[in-house]
Amino acid sequence: MDRRSLLALPALAALGRPALAQQRPTRLIVPFPAGGATDAVSRLFAPLLAQRLGTTVVVENRPGAGGVPAAEVVVRAPADGLVLLLATSSIHSTAPATGASLPYDVEKDFTPLALIGASPSLVLVSTTVPVNDLRGLIAWARARRGQVNYGSSGVATTPHLNGALLDSLAELGMVHVPYRGTGAVYAELRRGDVHVLLDVPATATTHIQAGTVKALAVTSAQETPLAPGVPTAEAAGLPGLVSETWFGIFGPAQMPAPVVQRITEASQAVMADPELRARLLGLGVDPRTGDGQALAEAARSERERWTELVRRLNIRTAE
Repeated sequence: MDRRSLLALPALAALGRPALAQQRPTRLIVPFPAGGATDAVSRLFAPLLAQRLGTTVVVENRPGAGGVPAAEVVVRAPADGLVLLLATSSIHSTAPATGASLPYDVEKDFTPLALIGASPSLVLVSTTVPVNDLRGLIAWARARRGQVNYGSSGVATTPHLNGALLDSLAELGMVHVPYRGTGAVYAELRRGDVHVLLDVPATATTHIQAGTVKALAVTSAQETPLAPGVPTAEAAGLPGLVSETWFGIFGPAQMPAPVVQRITEASQAVMADPELRARLLGLGVDPRTGDGQALAEAARSERERWTELVRRLNIRTAE
């Protein structure tokens, strides 16, 4: 029996004996502050996971530095299943694609365990833009090449990459205008100083309902309950504009197979809970029930998409 398997024995015993597990709670590391969307997902997910594992699951927020400190906690932890990471695309897809200097290898230093959710982006325009569908936006922007802009929450963020992908696919010649957070972008959209923004339904829905922005398309491969009645970008006239922010559970590298199986199966059982799925939809997250392979593929495909775009457009983190 190798050293990793020996290290896993306490975790396997804990997973099988609730009394012992309660002495050593599972830590679910969240790379964002309390109160945000990812934190909300973790606090819905954690107690149900605890029930399935017969243990206590403690949510531990480690915000800042693009999620690197949170990810490092998991990378450095024993591979016994007692320290897990609730990651999003920013850590395993966006950061490596944009050339961020990372103290770990996102492929080699983690064990993907479960895909639990995803959120596409919406193509939003200011109400001052005289179009009501994506084809109209493309025609309007092409006729004003260099005069139309799109906002983002910062250079190399997901809204920036999505906006750049839209601009590249449709050959619009839009100007990127980065801000510190999407709140400032929405203020400019209301005034008409920003024309376009690609943002997730969790924050966009309030503005859509208030009538301050218009949603023209969604970047998911299929229509989503997160944006009822909004067509996919392909259906709206722009194939290739497909992008989702995913949510998944990772552990340290080289976790023993029995530990991986136990956590994966418990996570999938949690994600089958109808009440949880309804509450996640209310947070702007489309529930998913995928294993580690599905999570690894989601992370890899998104990373490859952004890596190609960043290289082709020479996007730099210090633009």
